[in-house]
Amino acid sequence: MEVRFTDDEINEALTVIVNRIADGAGLTDKDRAMLKRWRSSKMKLGSDDMTELVEKANEDFANMLTRRQRSQIQKHDWND
Repeated sequence: MEVRFTDDEINEALTVIVNRIADGAGLTDKDRAMLKRWRSSKMKLGSDDMTELVEKANEDFANMLTRRQRSQIQKHDWND
């Protein structure tokens, strides 16, 4: 099975994560604004940084699926 996230999906996930961190970490207004500015300026769609994040997220997710499938194959049913 192959699952690939789109740039839009990763961008939306990043936005949610950054907003959650900014709002829930007890940051000062200045630090919260700086974090949100970083996301909107450095991690915008089409930027090299966002492209790298999308590639890395897809690679890591594919590796996790491969490990999970392999561990299911190797699981012995007599241990249950």
